[in-house]
Amino acid sequence: MNKKQYLEYIDHFNNKRYDAVTSYFTPDITVEYFDNGTYSGPPARTLHGPREFMESYKNLHEYVREVLELGDFMVVGNLLFAELYTEFHCFKDSPPAAGLPWKKGEASIMTNWVLYSLEGNKMKRIRIAHFRMHEPTQAKF
Repeated sequence: MNKKQYLEYIDHFNNKRYDAVTSYFTPDITVEYFDNGTYSGPPARTLHGPREFMESYKNLHEYVREVLELGDFMVVGNLLFAELYTEFHCFKDSPPAAGLPWKKGEASIMTNWVLYSLEGNKMKRIRIAHFRMHEPTQAKF
C-alpha cells in the first residue's frame, strides 16, 4: 500500500463510507486499541473482522464527528506506520451505557500512532497507540 492509497482510505473513513473502508481489510482483520496505561480502567479492546469494525464505528459516529489527518507515513515490507491527528466533535450526548466519554459540544483531539500489518496489500492487523492529547482550542476541523 502506498501513501496515495492510504490517503484514499482516510478519505473514505472521514466521509463514513464504511464499505469502502473495510474493502482495505482482510476478512480476519483485528483492530487493537490502546489502554489507559495504568491497568486501572477497562481493558483495551480488540475488534475482530470488518463487520465488527463497521458496527463499532457506526455506533460511535452516531454521537461524534471524527476526522483523521495524516502526519508521518512509512511502509517497510509488510508494515505500514501512520501518525494520525484525530479530532472527535460530539454533537449528541451519548447514553451512559454506550461507554462513550463525550457530551454534546465537547471536543477531544489527539495524536495516535498506528501500525498496520499488511497481507496482500490489505490490512490484516491494526494496532493503535495513543501518543498525545491536544487542547480542544487546537481543533482544525
